[in-house]
Amino acid sequence: MSYNRDFLDSYVPNKTAYVPEKVRKQLYKEGKRFDKTLAAGTYAREICQRLLIDLSYNSSRLEGNTYSLLDTQKLVEEGISAEGKVNEETVMIMNHKEAILFLVENAQEIELTSLTIRNLHHLLSQDLLANPEACGNIRSIEVDIGQSTYKPLNNPHQLKELFELILLKARKIEDPFEQSFFLLVHLSYLQAFEDVNKRTSRLSCNIPFIKENLCPLSFTDVSRDDYTTALLAVYEKNNVEPMLELYAWAYLRSCKQYGVVKKSLGEIDAFRIQYRQQRKEVMGLVVKKGLHGKPAEDLIEDFCKKNGINETAKFTAMTLADLSTLHAGAIVGLGITEVQLNKWLEKKA
Repeated sequence: MSYNRDFLDSYVPNKTAYVPEKVRKQLYKEGKRFDKTLAAGTYAREICQRLLIDLSYNSSRLEGNTYSLLDTQKLVEEGISAEGKVNEETVMIMNHKEAILFLVENAQEIELTSLTIRNLHHLLSQDLLANPEACGNIRSIEVDIGQSTYKPLNNPHQLKELFELILLKARKIEDPFEQSFFLLVHLSYLQAFEDVNKRTSRLSCNIPFIKENLCPLSFTDVSRDDYTTALLAVYEKNNVEPMLELYAWAYLRSCKQYGVVKKSLGEIDAFRIQYRQQRKEVMGLVVKKGLHGKPAEDLIEDFCKKNGINETAKFTAMTLADLSTLHAGAIVGLGITEVQLNKWLEKKA
């Protein structure tokens, strides 16, 4: 069973409906959190601590991660790794934390573009893939789906084209629940990346909810077996009904979980998260000025002095490390264009 392009081509935004109107109205009624229009991401910021823990835990659990909810909370809030857990599991959860924060903190600017989803994939997959260049980039190798006869496409050009088409159609969908479910289904089905496709689809499907201040979907109590069965129906039969049933049930479950607006997150972030905006700002300056080596290092150290960042060595090392792996799939928030990035990379070479 190979990729069926007609499954995507036949979808007409705002005419085709995976989520029936009755279901959409029910989900909206339960998921609505404010009567007035507020800035995108307001509700997600209010419940951010709970969302970081719940979504990181449940999305990782669906990948076979064995961290408990309590251990996930300790890791997310205090940076304390659970004893006896493999490093990959710890990194998976911390990547979820950073990716969710990316969505919440940038809610007003984020759009459903390839750059956004590639950056999201970069954050979720960093330090987990054998090939670091695969983080945030459309794959150029063939992949297989375990437990399934489904064979995803292996032509990089087609993958890029269909990836763009999915996001083009998603941007046109007006209803947030239809938009969310469409992303969950088609990003999973295309398998555009070497790995971490399902995690990317689960966080991507929350973008409409975060932007519109609706209750997010944390996949609480979703059985791994049920989720796999629903995915296989999409992969092998292009049947979205099992996934829709699971999705609607899980969303209503999330609404009950976040029935009360929680207090704001506060200071739970480690050094990297604490200085994320400053790091992005100075990375953008380095690229714009075309700096490498010692000149780049000097600029970063001077930036620390001007901005009151006391741990200069730590901040500089972290920033230089991020710059060393910078690519087009990881530039959201840096204030630079792909053209500027390419010019900087050419000087590096």
